[in-house]
Amino acid sequence: MSKREPNKQNIFEFDEEGTNEVSEQILNSYNSGFIGEGIETVDSSTFSSTEG
Repeated sequence: MSKREPNKQNIFEFDEEGTNEVSEQILNSYNSGFIGEGIETVDSSTFSSTEG
């Protein structure tokens, strides 16, 4: 196992195609109902309205 060099500069690259692919995967998961599963939703009709 090598030691990390504290003075070494990390290089990060932005890959727009990869970003778009991940975004599409997240949207597909959300739209399929996988994301948000188990989260309780509240029906707004259960709350009383106070219109003046």
